[in-house]
Amino acid sequence: MKDGRYIDANGIRTHYFEAGAGAPIVLFNGGNFGHGLCADCAYDWGPAFDALARRAHVYAIDKIGQGYSDNPETEANYTMVRVVRHAYDAITALGLAGVHLVGHSRGGYLVCRLALEHPGLVRSCTIIDSNTTAPGEGRNHIVFADAPRPLLTAASQRWILERYSYNPLHVTDDWVDYLTAVAGQPKYKRAWDFMVARNGFNTQFLPEHSRQKAETHRWLARRGMPCPTLLVWGFNDPTATIDQGLALLEILNLRQTRTEFAIFNEAGHFAFREHPEAFAALVAGFAATA
Repeated sequence: MKDGRYIDANGIRTHYFEAGAGAPIVLFNGGNFGHGLCADCAYDWGPAFDALARRAHVYAIDKIGQGYSDNPETEANYTMVRVVRHAYDAITALGLAGVHLVGHSRGGYLVCRLALEHPGLVRSCTIIDSNTTAPGEGRNHIVFADAPRPLLTAASQRWILERYSYNPLHVTDDWVDYLTAVAGQPKYKRAWDFMVARNGFNTQFLPEHSRQKAETHRWLARRGMPCPTLLVWGFNDPTATIDQGLALLEILNLRQTRTEFAIFNEAGHFAFREHPEAFAALVAGFAATA
């Protein structure tokens, strides 16, 4: 993942990576702007991006406020609603249609909601280890309760990424260094001030998402996903459990008969990094038949 590019997505300067040729596969990372533990961004995809680029035309987009994309315009826009709208703006600004969406964790909710809101844009949807989409609550507050301080340093972020993982060897120095640089940006610190220091995460972001998540589940139960959908889960994910993935599968199966569930053994929250070649073959193969 080299030579990141920029595009204007309806007024938001948006950073992304692009490589390969063929069917358009668009990747969205997890996390959120101003996160207090880890500065997730498009660079999370790492070896999976490279493996997919050998099979398709791949885009990895920094969500609004993450990586090197601009923050939301106002604090009132620090919501998942704005994240989804930005994703749509970025895809259309790139001139893409008939895309295969792939989202990890909170990015999994993004791609699910985007497919529901803009079915004509999407050919398939892949949701990875997403307790933000699945019924129930994640276990982040338990798993990361003893995260080393100060937070967002290289040492602390490495600890977080390794706790997410079955095999921590995929947590490379270049990934940690990249996330540390992202967290050091003035714009990241402005987002952190609202989300963490002034508790906007709990007073605005989470309540709004909880309402929209309930609405999303109602939509899925009543009308279903408009496209073939693949769930990918790490069997050893300590934060988004297999039970949550299976509960989401039950909801999706109600209306979308082309729903598949793939489980990676010996894999944590970042299954696509722990098994990049197998993950790329799975996703590209699913997209080819969608």
